[in-house]
Amino acid sequence: MTTKKSSKASALALKQHAPEELLTFQVSVLSQILSRVVEGSVSEDLELTSRQWRVLVILNRIGPTTSGQVALATHLDHSQVSRASYELLEKGLINMSSDQDDRRKQLLSVSVQGSEILRRGIVGSQNRQARLLATMSEADYKVFSKVMTTLTNEANNMLLEAKLKSQN
Repeated sequence: MTTKKSSKASALALKQHAPEELLTFQVSVLSQILSRVVEGSVSEDLELTSRQWRVLVILNRIGPTTSGQVALATHLDHSQVSRASYELLEKGLINMSSDQDDRRKQLLSVSVQGSEILRRGIVGSQNRQARLLATMSEADYKVFSKVMTTLTNEANNMLLEAKLKSQN
């Protein structure tokens, strides 16, 4: 049996640790706040969860596809997409049909009712986007977008490294 050698921070480092200064903490807090904003909006206006809304808008964006492709595009777990898809199907907002090439796969597509919900919900998305963009200049937004892309790429690298490490 092998044990991992772990390093420890000093007592002083522990005392001085300020989690609110960490990028991960700051991004996580912002993500949670914005998720609550979206959840409140789509719940009240559309009677959907934010997960259902995300699946619906991405499905609308990429067109008829499998739940696996929706999972990749939404960055949700396949099980979350599957659950949201069945909930959206029950609400009549998406259609589900067998893939002609592989009968084991289900193709998802936005229904006519789903398009109507999207047309209503997009207004809220556009309003949230406009309000957030109004807090920064165009130059700031370009820098923000670049930083978000850089951080996202590095976070994906960290996930890949952790996955490879756990396989060894």
